[in-house]
Amino acid sequence: MTTECAVIIAISLVLYLAASLFFLGQIFFGRRTWNALGRRVLRIGLGVHIAGLLVHFAVSGTSPFTDMLLIMSLFVVAVILVDELIERFTAVRSLGFIVTPLAFFGLLYPALMPVRFDAAESMLLRHPWLGMHIGTTLLGVVGFALAFTAAIIVIVQSRLLKRGRLNQWLPALDTAAIATDRFAGSGFFLFTIGLIMGIIWLFGAPGDYLGTSDPKILLAFPTWGVFAAYLYLRGIVGRQESRLKWLVIAGFFLALVNLLGVRHNFDSVELL
Repeated sequence: MTTECAVIIAISLVLYLAASLFFLGQIFFGRRTWNALGRRVLRIGLGVHIAGLLVHFAVSGTSPFTDMLLIMSLFVVAVILVDELIERFTAVRSLGFIVTPLAFFGLLYPALMPVRFDAAESMLLRHPWLGMHIGTTLLGVVGFALAFTAAIIVIVQSRLLKRGRLNQWLPALDTAAIATDRFAGSGFFLFTIGLIMGIIWLFGAPGDYLGTSDPKILLAFPTWGVFAAYLYLRGIVGRQESRLKWLVIAGFFLALVNLLGVRHNFDSVELL
């Protein structure tokens, strides 16, 4: 990461934190103008963040997958862009109060504890299949993140409904429930493709590249299983209770643990 990009990433973090505070203030204190302020600050932070990434790639000429900070930066940008599209073209509103903290902490973690893959660039260039596996899996995690956001809204609105009131700043209960199912389904589809590509890489990569015990791919199965169970119970069995959304929340946290806390087992492999 170049110095210029590091400075811009720091500015993005501050803007994401400010946007998070505006959105939370709008929810908890009922300040209507804070929602517009939060959205404006979020867009400025996104613009600064993208500018920082472009400066880095232009100066360094490296792959986007050379270290965890770059990978998480692309993930954060994708989540915010999808949120912007949802706000613009659907009836779902006010997702920013969860999307912005996700963006802030998602970018803060690798910034404080960077994990570098010094040989990752050469591997991705040498074996494009691995890059396709990583990209597809990350898109699936983006879908899980959006499903997580909508599931939180469903749980909050359901509990408020039992008390005889709803939060007017959050999307309607039905809208959030539909969004949860659609995002979980799309994320599951992409994650499944990425997982299959990872399994093919695990057992069929040139020279048995990862061996048969790579933890990152193996630990992806619990995430896949949790979302498969949710979609089965919702789409096949037809269960409607809001407590099912806890499966989405659990599945997303499993995906985050695997994404941020587990590394591919490259250490024992001789890199060519």
